[in-house]
Amino acid sequence: GGGTAGLALAARLTENPRLSVGVIEAGIDRTTDPNVLTPGFAPVMWNDPDYDWVFKTVPQKHGNDRVVGHPRGKQLGGSSAINFDYWTHASQQDIDNWGALGNPGWSWKELFPYFLKSETYNPPPPTVSEQVDTTFIDPDVHGHGGPVQDSFPPFYDNFYRAWEPTYKNLGLGPTGDPKGGLAIGAYTTLLTLEPKNASRSYAANAYYKPNAARPNLKVLTGALATKVVFAPSARPLKATGLAFEVGGHNYTASAKREIILCAGAFQSSQLLELSGIGSSGLLKSHKIEVLYENPNVGENLQDHILLPLSFKVAPGEKTFESLRNETYFTQVLDQYTINHTGPLSAGTSNAYISFSQVLDLVPDSIRRLASPNPYQSLTKQHALTLAQLLSPTEASAQEVYLPGGYAPEFASNVSSLFSPPPETYPGNYFSLLAILEHPFSRGSVHITSPDPKVYPAIDPNYLSHPLDLYVTSHILLHCQQVARTPPLSNHLQDGGKVYQENFYELNEANVEAFVKNSFSSEYHPMGTCAMGPRKEGGVVDEKLKVHGTRNLRVVDASVFPMQVRGNLASLVYAVAERAADFVKADQK
Repeated sequence: GGGTAGLALAARLTENPRLSVGVIEAGIDRTTDPNVLTPGFAPVMWNDPDYDWVFKTVPQKHGNDRVVGHPRGKQLGGSSAINFDYWTHASQQDIDNWGALGNPGWSWKELFPYFLKSETYNPPPPTVSEQVDTTFIDPDVHGHGGPVQDSFPPFYDNFYRAWEPTYKNLGLGPTGDPKGGLAIGAYTTLLTLEPKNASRSYAANAYYKPNAARPNLKVLTGALATKVVFAPSARPLKATGLAFEVGGHNYTASAKREIILCAGAFQSSQLLELSGIGSSGLLKSHKIEVLYENPNVGENLQDHILLPLSFKVAPGEKTFESLRNETYFTQVLDQYTINHTGPLSAGTSNAYISFSQVLDLVPDSIRRLASPNPYQSLTKQHALTLAQLLSPTEASAQEVYLPGGYAPEFASNVSSLFSPPPETYPGNYFSLLAILEHPFSRGSVHITSPDPKVYPAIDPNYLSHPLDLYVTSHILLHCQQVARTPPLSNHLQDGGKVYQENFYELNEANVEAFVKNSFSSEYHPMGTCAMGPRKEGGVVDEKLKVHGTRNLRVVDASVFPMQVRGNLASLVYAVAERAADFVKADQK
């Protein structure tokens, strides 16, 4: 796959002229497409099969059978081409947890140089620092020579300027630069933007395009990978090629050294199963020859569940809904295309909040709620997750705002989810999004057919663990408190007490029912090809080689064994950078 990880890997591996790399990508090159490059146009691409795989979950049995759409980028750059450009970061403990699960060599200290290697941090100009706080930034924890550009957006609306001061009034200002892996609180969020023109900086134009002319790098677009080809009878399995389809015709690309799957949390495990690596019962049911039995493939799916709370804004405030006005939209578009500023250049902001900050007194019953564990392999994971939940310095919640409405009834259709129909929602709105950072629930992704064109069954199993429902409910109640706190409340009708249609005041008696009826996702699936010992749930080892093989790796978010705080792009780049060094070391 030529996505976030795949293109980073390809660029780094082809630095060695003796290594030849071929990239097989189902989508096409959209590096000059305004929908991709314009930050404010990201939702336009969601649910559009020209840009997006348009995945959907199975009905969620612990959430009133809700179906949740999952946009995944189908183009060079993968999901880094369609995300919200957030440049947020895991905590030190998040990465140290991976090592604690039996992955030697994985710790924050060992991964941090690769965070730096991927990034070029651009300091804020005075025009930014005059509007929002940037004093928390520590340049020493940022990279200054990497492919991905990150910067502060040039435009800030009233909600953004009120964001950090509101949290400071609640005692929740930034405790440092979150890039260092320790700080929490609300802060001005960096975006993956090229500062010269406020355009998206992502895997395709950061890693691939500057190196596209290398003679040892070949990228084939419009090609669907269908299975890994292995040498007959070789044990451990030896990958010799990759089968793929273009325009209805089948081909095989041969590989002398390695095959690396970078197809993401839904499709890397699908490809392993299609290739004969997975649960023997599942594979046999689809008449796929079992080459290596590993029931862990496709298990351990984790995601950031998201809950909205939406309000009517004070008169005169501009929101996404203002763009329905053709005159205003034309004005905003000109502002971006001519001056590279305005609402289409803007981002939103972020807060990392610990559970003890959400709930002043964390009850002893938390430990009892944490105990349900149907799988022995989850005992270590749940112990680590519980420790983070109880830590006053670890973020259990990510709180984000959107200057617009949110329609939870459209969870399965993300294009409508973020653009509520004006017939039902005629006003201007503001939404707070409550996100659970470290879920206890675990789900799965498995094939339903031997046909690679048939999507796998995606079951995040949201809210299957009672503690996820409890914690998420309290995060949502905290968001309601944030909305009623100045200066943010000054920009909402009646100080944050007038709700968008189909929303209402929440309390401890009704919030859990609201959660079950209203959740969607932050679209951060991971864990389905988890790194770790096979007997403890692992699919790949600490060098990201698939168990039972000698030269097949997986490099993408599917190898993350446990969920982390924040958005995943920066971590995917860092893991890909490190994986490139693993591969290079094996080729010496």
